[in-house]
Amino acid sequence: MSGVGLWRGAAACLALSWSGCAEGPIEGDGRCASIEPGDLVLSEVLANPEGADGDREYIELFNASGALVDLDGVVLSTARADGQLSKSHRFVDVWVEAGDYFVVGNAADQAAPAFLDYSYGNALGSLRNSDAQVSLSCGAKLIDRLVYDRTSDGRALELDGALTPNHETNDEPARWCAARTEGPALADGSFGTPGQPNDPCSAEVGFGDTCVEAGELREAVRPSPVDVHIAEWMPNPEGLDADLEWVEMLVSRNVDLQGLQLGPAEDQLSAAIADEACSPVDAGTRVVFGASPAAAPRVDADLDFTLGNTGARSIVVALDGMVLDRVDYEGSTEGRAWQVGASGEVCLASAAHEYALQNFGTPGEPNPACTSELEHGTCLDGAVARAIVHPSAGEAQITEWMADPEAVGSRDGEWVEIQLSASVDLNGMSLTDLAGSVSELRSEECIRVPSGTHVVFVRNLDPFANGGIEGAVGPLSLSLNDREETITLSVLGEALDSVSHARAEPGVATQVDALGVVCAATDPYGDGDLGTPGAANPSCG
Repeated sequence: MSGVGLWRGAAACLALSWSGCAEGPIEGDGRCASIEPGDLVLSEVLANPEGADGDREYIELFNASGALVDLDGVVLSTARADGQLSKSHRFVDVWVEAGDYFVVGNAADQAAPAFLDYSYGNALGSLRNSDAQVSLSCGAKLIDRLVYDRTSDGRALELDGALTPNHETNDEPARWCAARTEGPALADGSFGTPGQPNDPCSAEVGFGDTCVEAGELREAVRPSPVDVHIAEWMPNPEGLDADLEWVEMLVSRNVDLQGLQLGPAEDQLSAAIADEACSPVDAGTRVVFGASPAAAPRVDADLDFTLGNTGARSIVVALDGMVLDRVDYEGSTEGRAWQVGASGEVCLASAAHEYALQNFGTPGEPNPACTSELEHGTCLDGAVARAIVHPSAGEAQITEWMADPEAVGSRDGEWVEIQLSASVDLNGMSLTDLAGSVSELRSEECIRVPSGTHVVFVRNLDPFANGGIEGAVGPLSLSLNDREETITLSVLGEALDSVSHARAEPGVATQVDALGVVCAATDPYGDGDLGTPGAANPSCG
């Protein structure tokens, strides 16, 4: 705790009913100019308290400078992970002792918990539960920043307590984990260690040979490596990954899951079931670990790490550090889960099993047999494999694109339209931006479109989130630049068309008319931005 200096800052806030000490602009940087990056470290965030969040959120800072730190002028900011929708609070007359933890939150004075050192009131609004960042700065100098994908309900997000808090360590997602639940809960039923050192993320659970069932201790039935198997996982769901990823584990013997660990590697395990209850399951049970309750039709326990969409990845299940099962995979297909078949083969889930809109797999249910791989260059037309009909040069053109939507955010509302002048399949068609990012449409099923069709690729397929675009054929994974952007359409490595803009006008698409003239769109669509996604463009004349 920060002692006398803290009381002075808290008293100033109390005079304003804890609504924040400096909500308006203040000239200069205050006295924080001597604070260097890393002197203050973001070490814990409770953005998702048990039940309704209300005024029980908090953010913990650690003074790693080795000296008394004057926070006067330091700005605490929150935003989406991409920096949009930022809100800020500026500290005035607050000090933190060397090596102390400093806990700030949104509680009013009459409801402030004992661990809270300072309240910013409603200055930051409600902390985001996912896709978020928290930062500390002094003027233009960034002191520390935390970016996180998701949080667990009722459990603080904590920096690994096995290490002294450090501003470089806290840049590594693997060094963060949900607070343990085997210790005492906070007054509101949430779990965390505000104002205290954090628990190690990968510490042994150490429950021993007993567990609690119906209020009584009994001998625990611990699973062995032959008793549990990772059967299915969704690393790249259609929608927000931070909420919709999941892992399914098949249990083949009656066992207790108390203390079971999950993680992306053997040295990055955390307790997925971490309380004293036995958590018994019957043989044949499929346990679904989800990033949120919305991840699958049934979610049995929290998934508190990110699976990852690209590159070589792993999922490990263990008990007291002993690996019970491990799966390795590389890459992902949006909306398609990876499945382990009856013979141990790994394949993508069939498009015949849609468990949520544009998401395919069988979470909580038996996996179907893996079908034989299609030959390269073929797709399924119904139940029959045939050669993919790719467009040739001149048969596919980029005719319109939205790089800077205004009605919705860029992460949801960017889109690219392509016009086809022949009946072709869209399988394997890709879009590339100036940064070299690639968005490719992949599917086992033939995606046939007739001549004259205008197809749209959009960042979010949900019309209620993307600004009102209906009938998009595929997701757009590119992030288009507002300035100096080039978009290239290709198939099988051959460029079919390319368009560029020097500067995108906010809320206005760029279009190409029938004569090849490029101009700004004029017709409104959906929520009010200008463009004609999925329809013929009006003349630029």
